[in-house]
Amino acid sequence: MLYGTTEAGGTSTLGTVFELTKPAGEPWKETVILSFNGSDGQRPESTLTASTTGAFYGTTTQVAYGGGVDNGTIFELAPPSTAGGAWTETVLYTFVYVAQPQEAQNVLPNGTLLPGPGGTLYTTTQGSADDPNGGPSLGDVVALVPPATSGGDWTEYQLYTFGYPQGEKPEAGVVSEGGSLLGTTYSAGGGGAGTVYELTPPATHGGTWTETTIHTFMGPDGANPAAPLTVGPGGALYGTTTEGGSATCGCGAVFQLTPPSTTGGAWTESAIYSFTGTDGDGSTPQASVVVGENGALYGTTQYGGSANLGTVFMLTPPSVTGGAWTETVLHSFTGQNGDGATPLAALTLSSTGVLYGTTSEGGTAGKGTAFAVAP
Repeated sequence: MLYGTTEAGGTSTLGTVFELTKPAGEPWKETVILSFNGSDGQRPESTLTASTTGAFYGTTTQVAYGGGVDNGTIFELAPPSTAGGAWTETVLYTFVYVAQPQEAQNVLPNGTLLPGPGGTLYTTTQGSADDPNGGPSLGDVVALVPPATSGGDWTEYQLYTFGYPQGEKPEAGVVSEGGSLLGTTYSAGGGGAGTVYELTPPATHGGTWTETTIHTFMGPDGANPAAPLTVGPGGALYGTTTEGGSATCGCGAVFQLTPPSTTGGAWTESAIYSFTGTDGDGSTPQASVVVGENGALYGTTQYGGSANLGTVFMLTPPSVTGGAWTETVLHSFTGQNGDGATPLAALTLSSTGVLYGTTSEGGTAGKGTAFAVAP
């Protein structure tokens, strides 16, 4: 079974959560297991997060109240107790714009949720009314802590608020490695074009998290990352940028960050592939990469390919240290004969090597597709 979200559609045209199943010998079947109605949120944009209980956690970027619009929700979707029953949605937290620095005021949760110890959920928001020092907020990393007793309220904490020159506008969630949280900002960073940052937890509960900018993008090494990081073998970090790279078109890049050999040392960044957007190559990757067998990386580009409607690509690591990675375009989307177009979300790699994903356009109805690319 596969699960995902749509930004629009459903009974209220405000987005859905769907399930795809494959009965033996039959075509894939879609079931809408939740249609957002506005009061519980609308326009989900991030990937679902699975819990150990079979429930899913997710975010919506908006929530409507009587014609007004507040600023997003965190929701839980619990599976039915009997096969074929209804899933149960619970809104765990609603983000509200409050123009008072002492209040929680984060808005537009747009990152995938990361489960942490004790059921805590970590994510990012695009901004808030003001930061604790009274200036404009340029994005936040937040923690959602579950209630101590069943049925109680979840509590939101701002772990870090971005501001120049640390970075602006985190458009993806965070990953965990070595006890720290790591993520990207889309822009700024000391005159650059986005950053990769590390948040180190405090030594004592309730203390201040420490932010360290471990890389600032300057263009040739990539620019404007919009996707989450991926942790690879040995603690290496992989990611994509929507622009920049060594190609003259600035069509985006895939980058690698190698951790320091000694504590406190500098991370080493390299653009391991720059997209060209020509001769069938992809352009403008929006999603993260997934690590496969033997360290290969798989991902999508929003544009480029034979019809300029996006690609699925594979990057094979070099056989010798310091060598060049090799890119292979596995599929070019055409938008014709039921094929999809403009993929925006990350791929899922199955145990059999099949890649599953979605496109935002194309398909027989022109509203997007779910696809599989088999080896």
